[in-house]
Amino acid sequence: MFTFDLKTMNNNKSNTSKPSYRYAVISISIVLYFLGIYLMLYLQSSKIDKMIKEQVSIVVELNERSVKSDIAIIEDAIKQHDGVIRGSISYHDKESASDIMGGDILKSFRPGESPFRDMVTFRLKAEFYTNDNLSSIDQALMKEPMVHDIFFESESDVGIHDFVYKLSLLFLLLSVIFVALALIIIHNTLSLSLYADRWEIKTMELVGARKSFIRKPYVAHGRIIGQRAFFVAALALMITILILYMSVGLVSSIFYWPYLMLTLVILFVLSTLITMISTFTVVNKFLEQKLSELHG
Repeated sequence: MFTFDLKTMNNNKSNTSKPSYRYAVISISIVLYFLGIYLMLYLQSSKIDKMIKEQVSIVVELNERSVKSDIAIIEDAIKQHDGVIRGSISYHDKESASDIMGGDILKSFRPGESPFRDMVTFRLKAEFYTNDNLSSIDQALMKEPMVHDIFFESESDVGIHDFVYKLSLLFLLLSVIFVALALIIIHNTLSLSLYADRWEIKTMELVGARKSFIRKPYVAHGRIIGQRAFFVAALALMITILILYMSVGLVSSIFYWPYLMLTLVILFVLSTLITMISTFTVVNKFLEQKLSELHG
């Protein structure tokens, strides 16, 4: 029995230098890389939702006769509502209001003319940006005598919920497809890699080695292949994210690093389990075949 162990382990080591095993590592790492990209996009979708909601300003337009004391009253009234981002409350006179409402509107007016009134703007935390809460704020502030009107985009108008929901479903569907493809590609790749060893596997069985004994070094080596592929994919994924993080401002504002850690953990578990299970299945298939079937 000890002789088989040495033979198997030596054979296993020699297999690591075979081009087929290098091909297996490269193929599996490519699949893991793209799966990691889709996992990151799916996990980050909630951050995109939050970022968009918290960037939408609610505009409280004041009456022409409003004075500084009225502005202070309005700001205090706004602070009473849950979810208001404190640092977001700001006052704008009619001259600077075009920066908030959009400078293109002024093109249809004479130079120096402004269609806007003095206004106070503020933003809400993402979890409070709901139609019910917006309606409650609107009703409360419109009771103030110095308020002329309130402008805001409802949750449905912004289209955040539907967009993120559909985007999440798309990423989930793509993730399922990629996991299925990963299973198929990894299984087929390992089948090709182990095909050359089918005679050694069958020979050990014929001379009396137990199936569990034969499978053990191959399954262990399958785990090593999966982990090597993971490290290649993880390196490529981190380089891609680092480039995007440094060159695209939007990425740096929404990126959540713990999601990268979660993605890497998922990829590590998947790469290890899939390669071990696939190797176990392939070796088992060769063990169950007859000698005449190994020629195929």
